[in-house]
Amino acid sequence: MLLLAIGSLLCAVALVLAFDAVLKPATERRASLRRVVSYVDATQATREPEEKHVSLLEQVVPLLSRVALKLTPSVHAQQLEVRLAAAGVRRLNAQQFLALKTVAAFSSVLLGLTVGGLGAGGLLLALLLLVASLVLPDFLLVRIARDRAQRLAAHLPQVIDQIAISLEAGLGFDAAVSHFVRRDTSPLAGELRTMLAEIRMGESRTNALKGLAERVPADEVRNFVQTLVQSEGVGISRVSILRNQATDLRHRRQLAAEERAQKAPVKMLFPIVIFILPVLFVVILGPAFQYASTVFGPG
Repeated sequence: MLLLAIGSLLCAVALVLAFDAVLKPATERRASLRRVVSYVDATQATREPEEKHVSLLEQVVPLLSRVALKLTPSVHAQQLEVRLAAAGVRRLNAQQFLALKTVAAFSSVLLGLTVGGLGAGGLLLALLLLVASLVLPDFLLVRIARDRAQRLAAHLPQVIDQIAISLEAGLGFDAAVSHFVRRDTSPLAGELRTMLAEIRMGESRTNALKGLAERVPADEVRNFVQTLVQSEGVGISRVSILRNQATDLRHRRQLAAEERAQKAPVKMLFPIVIFILPVLFVVILGPAFQYASTVFGPG
């Protein structure tokens, strides 16, 4: 009964967190509208500020996130924010992600004890599920971020070409990027839009570019950002540099494709030897062995 009660409590917390993750954007929009109304209504400026009521969810999420940080001390909240941004996860912040990890850890322990019992087998199963619930989310987050970075980096040469054309037309760098963001539907346009928003909010162009490299952790994007940062400090023309970089990226992609094509026969050798050749031997040599056994067999 105690285990069922704990399980029901954890499931309820998980449902509350899930509903909060889904309904949070609408709540933030309503809060923004309330702030706008309060700014417009100047007659209410002298009112005493209303007390902010902290919901139960706002109290539970930081507590659960601290528990997850204790269980996985190598994970830091700031690094986790960067990983979530790199993976494209916009609906969860670091605290909510850690809270979900804590709920998953307790649920896995409960599941292991329920399935395996209170003996040694149940404790071992609960321990394995606990380790998996703590390690697997971070592993999946890194994997998703790497795949997303490769997918976005594939559009980088076209993006560089468009920005270089706008620079040749006489636009500044920020105006060229803004023109590309407004006109293009590339997946990389969203990250460039975020970079422009940071610059307009007062962030230096160098830090905004470095933030782009953190959100898209690919070698091509890092080289692109490093080139722009160096040209920012030296003051040289960016057009020829961007043109050469786009050409270099395409050349490297062609070399990588040729390398993968050369590795394909080696990778195909093992499936052929293990799965295809035995079947061919059975089909081709099987009737011959059967005929030979019939001819040369006893009477």
